[in-house]
Amino acid sequence: MRRWVVVVGLVGLMAFVVVGLVLTFVPKLRREAAEAGCANNLREMTLFAAHHFKPQPNVPAGKLLNEIPAGTIVLPGVAPDDRLSWVVAALPGFDQKRQNLGPLLAAIDRTKPWAADANQQAAKMRVLALLCPGNPPDIAAETPAPTQYVGIAGLGADAATLTLQPPAPAPPRAGCFRYDAPTPFAAIADGLSQTLLFGERSGDLGPWLRGGPATVRGLDDAAGAAPLIGAGGQFGGNHPLGANFALADGGVRFFTARVDPRVLYGLATIAGKGTDPIPGE
Repeated sequence: MRRWVVVVGLVGLMAFVVVGLVLTFVPKLRREAAEAGCANNLREMTLFAAHHFKPQPNVPAGKLLNEIPAGTIVLPGVAPDDRLSWVVAALPGFDQKRQNLGPLLAAIDRTKPWAADANQQAAKMRVLALLCPGNPPDIAAETPAPTQYVGIAGLGADAATLTLQPPAPAPPRAGCFRYDAPTPFAAIADGLSQTLLFGERSGDLGPWLRGGPATVRGLDDAAGAAPLIGAGGQFGGNHPLGANFALADGGVRFFTARVDPRVLYGLATIAGKGTDPIPGE
């Protein structure tokens, strides 16, 4: 009888340990999988810029583009937030096996604003690469689908409106994306591996098809601005420990809310912080 009691006790203890391990590690594995899936989305998006290393049909033979494309599909006389976004140019570089985007591309009229009737049906399509797998937004089927990833315009809410005037140095607040023109790699004096290209968001989401702040934003450093990372912040909120950011060289870094804001401010610019390596947290 005593031996039976001991066996039962050991079995109960083992069950308790197993349950404890499951409760501890399953959420951790889910969190890590969500963070990894989000990072993969960002890497997929960086092919948008890398795509410009490859010969294009409209580029003379032997000439390779070497720039971050403009943050919008520029239409003369049309304001940035009425234009189509950079996502339209990025769609061909997304994983077509994961989601066939050919019909979507064919449905977009690049000669018209995003809100034109010709583009509104396309605007409703959810693009998987633009949604964080750990925290996809709940949206109505008949509303424009959002993006949880935005291009980084630099430092300040107006950073995307800054202009480059070579050979003069880039404005110290300028980032990779600008509304009206591409950003040459040569202008990224801080280095591609030291400059933010995309960041993830969870709130205040805009349609992926729309230009302007819906898809390109600067880091707001004004007094009273929302925290940079976290729920209700400028970035993040999809993962409990921090947020993913893509760099201009195709790398992805995960930053927690503990990161010194000055680090992200520096990384957001193309020529404002020198070339020191990204510090750890």
